Amino acid sequence: MRLIDPNDYCVFEDGQRIGRIRHAKERSPGVWLWNVTVTIPGPPFGDAKSITEAKERFKTAWLAFKEKHGPEKLAKAYGEMNRADRPDRYQR
Repeated sequence: MRLIDPNDYCVFEDGQRIGRIRHAKERSPGVWLWNVTVTIPGPPFGDAKSITEAKERFKTAWLAFKEKHGPEKLAKAYGEMNRADRPDRYQR
């Protein structure tokens, strides 16, 4: 995990961004939201009462998601995500 802001993290696997976990203090009571951001239809997401629980739920969902879609689909999605993240994507 990489800290973005206090209580807001990017989740990486092998250097590839795969998701986010953040504390939604705007909710009452506050809750930890997590989501997989890989651009394959149906990425999992959820909430939890603690960062520890959010990490556990994220990991369980991510492993099942990887198993379901396989390395070829994930590699294609990573390529699309990484192109979208390039700072020069709007330059021509």
